[in-house]
Amino acid sequence: MALAQAGYEKATLWVMEANVRARRFYESNGWHSDGSVKQDETRGFVLTEIRYRRVVN
Repeated sequence: MALAQAGYEKATLWVMEANVRARRFYESNGWHSDGSVKQDETRGFVLTEIRYRRVVN
């Protein structure tokens, strides 16, 4: 993984809570939700995102 070659030990990403397909993809590739959630209301409606993390190999 390019991140490991650059010296990173961990990676973080945010994914939309409602995007079940993307969440399954990340989970099947070693990403895990760490329980952190944020909500974005800047567009006039609530978008909920879940933080995923994984160790970089």
